[in-house]
Amino acid sequence: MRRKLLFISPANLTVNPRLLKELKLAVSEGFDVDFVGFNTGNWSDKIDAELIKNIDANFHYIPITRKPLLPWFLSSIGEKISQKLYQFLKTNLKINAYAHSKRSILLNNYLKKKSKKYDLIISHVLTTLYPAYKFACRTNTKFIFDIEDYHPGEAVSFDNKNEKARREFLMQKILPKASFVTYASPLIGEYSLKLLNNYPKNRHRLINNCFSQTEFQFKENNSEKIKFVWFSQNISQGRGLELVVPALAKFKDKIELHLIGNLYEDFNTEFLSQYSEFITIHKPLPQKELNLKLSEFDIGLAIELNSADFNRHLCLTNKIWAYLQSGLYILATDTPAQVKFIAENKNAGIITGQNIGDFEITFKNILADIEKTQNEKQKRFEYAKDLSWENESEKIIDIWLKILE
Repeated sequence: MRRKLLFISPANLTVNPRLLKELKLAVSEGFDVDFVGFNTGNWSDKIDAELIKNIDANFHYIPITRKPLLPWFLSSIGEKISQKLYQFLKTNLKINAYAHSKRSILLNNYLKKKSKKYDLIISHVLTTLYPAYKFACRTNTKFIFDIEDYHPGEAVSFDNKNEKARREFLMQKILPKASFVTYASPLIGEYSLKLLNNYPKNRHRLINNCFSQTEFQFKENNSEKIKFVWFSQNISQGRGLELVVPALAKFKDKIELHLIGNLYEDFNTEFLSQYSEFITIHKPLPQKELNLKLSEFDIGLAIELNSADFNRHLCLTNKIWAYLQSGLYILATDTPAQVKFIAENKNAGIITGQNIGDFEITFKNILADIEKTQNEKQKRFEYAKDLSWENESEKIIDIWLKILE
């Protein structure tokens, strides 16, 4: 009989590539796989619908939009009431979880009705932690939690102080109940484990955000201009482009900048459009198509800003791994995590400061030595094969099998 795994996400698979890799791994290893996530009502839903057609698993998506109205309305009310009650019930797990996110409410309500028995539950991102824990308790099932980001350090637009406290409380109270904890970068692991005093060493592990080497190809750039690339789910303000683009404009006759993602029209109108002569916008792409396309470029921009939130100090994004595996030369801002990453992967790229002047100097230095950088692209591409998902996935399988035994 096949072992049954349940994956739980606060989003869909298109915007959660880390979980997608794990889910596809489980399918390839012969597990009976179920997925519970959300339809978000944006561009990613259409890509996701196509994506899952080729995956042999059972998928259930909870709407987070206003259609149907009643679940959205009740979960929204539940979230607001929980935030009010939090002042009086700060040690109540349910109140902390529901005040954190209405998606926790919707997930918990769905899982309450689920009768299928699983051998292992795997949940990603803090929104799923309480629902996964409650479902695991009710069904006497072991569960794994993956820390994709340092959640108490993420920027919060509402009730910041209380929300930070809620996130720390949820992690401190529930993570010790998990059979295993994984995390997406060394520093995310370090700071998360600080919240959990004396957490057992044999119950946590780093799983890097790399991809399968089959998703990448090597290609030389024979164009006259140097091609820079940056991608994200959304092309919008506050992501560092306001620093990069004016600095690149100084070299506009020598370069192209390619941006891949969902373009915010107001950001385009107010900022990007004035630089359109050297910028090309590409629509969002499914993960595999995006990774293959990266081979067309020379320089990958990993622009994380310390000013965004504390999580940006600690995270290693999908993009920095994708650039590395494509053989691109990485230009990374000097967040602690990225400084550590470049130091550990020598010749992969260069570090820059986080202001326009620093970017100008760095771009000038890169362009002055561009022939060497381009000539070493294949060397970087071959080096990164040893850092692929094929290696990381062995860690995942080892964790699953030990828990299931």
